Amino acid sequence: MKKTRNNKMPPAVTIDELNKMDVLIKEKTIRIKNGGVFFMKKFLLVVIALFYSQFVFSIPFANADTCDPPVQVTGKYYYTVQTAYNSVDDGNTVQITHGLFNEDILLNRNISAILKGGYNCQYDAITGYGTVNGSLTISNGSVTIANLIIKAVPAFSGYYNNGTKDIPCFWTGTTRTDLEGDIGATHSAYAYSPTVLSGGTIYTAGSYYDGTKYIPCYWAGTTRIDLAGDGTHNAEAFSITVSGGTVYTSGYYNNGTKDIPCYWTGTTRTSLAGDITNNAYAFSIAVYNGTVYTAGFYSNNGATIIPCYWTGTTRTSLAGEITNNAYASSITVYNGTVYTAGSYFDGTKNIPCYWTGTTRSDMAGDGTHNAAAAAIFVSGGTIYTAGFYNDGTKDIPCYWTGAVRTNLAGDGTHDAKAVTITLSDSTIYTAGFYNDGTKKIPCYWAGTVRTNLEGDGVHNAEVISALNFD
Repeated sequence: MKKTRNNKMPPAVTIDELNKMDVLIKEKTIRIKNGGVFFMKKFLLVVIALFYSQFVFSIPFANADTCDPPVQVTGKYYYTVQTAYNSVDDGNTVQITHGLFNEDILLNRNISAILKGGYNCQYDAITGYGTVNGSLTISNGSVTIANLIIKAVPAFSGYYNNGTKDIPCFWTGTTRTDLEGDIGATHSAYAYSPTVLSGGTIYTAGSYYDGTKYIPCYWAGTTRIDLAGDGTHNAEAFSITVSGGTVYTSGYYNNGTKDIPCYWTGTTRTSLAGDITNNAYAFSIAVYNGTVYTAGFYSNNGATIIPCYWTGTTRTSLAGEITNNAYASSITVYNGTVYTAGSYFDGTKNIPCYWTGTTRSDMAGDGTHNAAAAAIFVSGGTIYTAGFYNDGTKDIPCYWTGAVRTNLAGDGTHDAKAVTITLSDSTIYTAGFYNDGTKKIPCYWAGTVRTNLEGDGVHNAEVISALNFD
């Protein structure tokens, strides 16, 4: 590869799974048996009532006003939800006002309690929602939660250059967290978007160079876990998901002759089929109902590059233009249907597209120049893709809602690209980079509003995905 620089759900839960989003709880009752812990990953909760084995919210966000005091239990007042819960009697309600609570909440008592948010400062009417900035963990008892928002900031992965090497990192909001590559060395490493939040931990996939080869890995928080290639040649992990507590990554390894697509379950590698002699890659991974799905491409005996996805190890080819190259760069599974995104060459230009199953839908660039879709996301039956198109002078970042394109802002003169997408509280988040004429600057867009991310201020930095669009 050139170097220039979604999950199985608990039973009976019907939700749209998101990479990183706000969690709005209108009303939910959870009962934990035998001291289990219920963990909820990053998604929009609709209506659920279930028994399951882990429940944690952990997402930071911005400040808001609160009442003084902001929490009440049967006429007694508290300044945190945690201290109110610690004192609540069995069957009582913790009344939470409509402001912000910067705390991690642990609900671990063998009691039945109600947490109800959105009260006015007089506690006599519900006028909105309470909002928690931190984690909410339920490990015991029975808890009914109503009118609370766990509001997310976006998280993206990439790298920044410090003048000596490329350093892998992820950003939560605008806060950068550096990751470990080759310890103490001067070699580069990369972390690829999208990121995954599970159990309050951010997971990223990537690779680092050890002086002789690229080694695939993923990071759980900032802890690096190496993955197996053939031990001698390059290998990389491009995409990650977490399902049922198990980490899945996809990528490739080289066996000395060719690049072989693969995925790892934990650290156990499963090879996928390309053709006999040519390179192939698995750029994106999803897990649905226990089945692993990966997307990428393989070569048709060296003649053309063919987009595809694998269900387990079974390959399904996708349609581009018959005689020219095409690529699948991203995959998701929604209600049992596989969706992939990418592009195909029509003989004069690359055309962005997505596939529903094996049915291709084209999207609009400028009609003359190259365009590509780098990422796909499906929510409520609506298909969202992110990428870019060229207008003849520069690459313009954009996203498509179905086939409708929305342009995003770079600096107006130089190239910019969007390489990942998700939806949070009805806001579309995309991320990538723009060039300011001297360097690449990582950024994300909330809707069409761009927020720059931190590099070193002098050298290139990017939110990156697996497929190199440079």
